[in-house]
Amino acid sequence: MTTTFPYDLVTLGQFPSGWGWEGQLRASIRKKYRQDLAGLANLAPLGLAACLGADLVAERPYDTIRWGLRLRPFRPLELFFFYNDDPEFGTDLRVFYSRSSLVLPTEDAYVFAWDYVALLARYGRGSLPLHLETVGADWLTLAALEAQHGGGLQRFTLQGRQEVLLRLSPEVAAAAIWRLDAGLCQVRSHGWSVCWQVLPDLVLRVNCENGRLDLAYEANGAAKYGPEFLISFAWLYLNALLRQARQVDPELPQLSSYF
Repeated sequence: MTTTFPYDLVTLGQFPSGWGWEGQLRASIRKKYRQDLAGLANLAPLGLAACLGADLVAERPYDTIRWGLRLRPFRPLELFFFYNDDPEFGTDLRVFYSRSSLVLPTEDAYVFAWDYVALLARYGRGSLPLHLETVGADWLTLAALEAQHGGGLQRFTLQGRQEVLLRLSPEVAAAAIWRLDAGLCQVRSHGWSVCWQVLPDLVLRVNCENGRLDLAYEANGAAKYGPEFLISFAWLYLNALLRQARQVDPELPQLSSYF
């Protein structure tokens, strides 16, 4: 990178034990999604940025970079995607993170990158429309999603997490959301509720009231994206909430060295 590039970036390989995850990500980009990502050359980067909730990066670390996107799902995670068009080697997508992102678990950093790469690939091949769905008032619960698609989707998402989430007080949940600098927490008389704008047309809601936990997506957005994205994003955002909640209340059960 040039010395004038203003961002201090790292690769997935610089995360703890990240080289294996980096290899998987590069394999997806160079093999599994290579043809799909090549289709991004025909799309306006402004449209892609709008659909992903990203900022266009004005500076380009290499001369062959056509465009760059920066995504900030929550503090301190920042991801950068640079679309490279080399006359000799063709198109490529390079993924970087802000150095502040290194505090996240390597697996979570990988899954976030994989989700966005997979979304870009679907836009590149035209299987996702390059426009936003209208956010409505209807919700699709994770339980209903599992009933439609099977596969233990809700069980996978909540495994090891539901018990801890049910122990979060409204005050701890609100403080955790403040630390993430993403999401809206509402304190209820018998619990709490959090909404995240996962993508500009995809809203995730978590309700915890009276000893009951419910996860749901706004229905129009849920219909646009496949269940693999809905489950993956729910898993990632719950992980982020639990990490911050334990920083607020160290007495919460520790699921791993990262929680």
